[in-house]
Amino acid sequence: MLIIGEVDEQRLADEEIVSFLRLLLPAGAETIYRASGSMLLGLLTHPDQLNLVRSDRSLVPAVVEETLRWEPPIMAIGRTTASQIQLGGVTIPAGSPVHVSLGAADHDEKVLARPEDFDITRPPHPHLAFATGPHTCLGLQLARSEMASICNVDLDRLAEIRVLPEFADAHVGGIAYRSPASVPAVWNAAPPVS
Repeated sequence: MLIIGEVDEQRLADEEIVSFLRLLLPAGAETIYRASGSMLLGLLTHPDQLNLVRSDRSLVPAVVEETLRWEPPIMAIGRTTASQIQLGGVTIPAGSPVHVSLGAADHDEKVLARPEDFDITRPPHPHLAFATGPHTCLGLQLARSEMASICNVDLDRLAEIRVLPEFADAHVGGIAYRSPASVPAVWNAAPPVS
């Protein structure tokens, strides 16, 4: 579509197509695999939460939202101030570059009780994993749908999944992009779903 599409009878130049793909591929793939790993690790390291969603699949959307709040795949975004603002008693001039920590915002104890806990029964609370305002991620509904599908497939196919005891310290890591390096687990394969 990028190659043959036209806007005002103009096709995209090769450089524009390549630039678009450089944005699309990491945004549409890397963030999902990172968020999926964090989702699986969150459930496996919180067996009570895993048992809840196993017994009530209507909680899958809550698993997705809590994962995105608890460990967003992208921790920070850069922005430029459109006008002078006051933030925390500091004046930031218009046109200043700012670095916004999404992870810190979603773990603010003034806004959310027990922010470090992975809790799928938490009342719905807006998070910043997809940013907000005019820069909100365009793929947010697709990302939510993909993560819900991954969660359901994992629950369908990986019966009795659990973290290997010798790897109990598995954790999410990374500065700009976050995910577990691995999720060392064992399971019994469930019969295929027809």
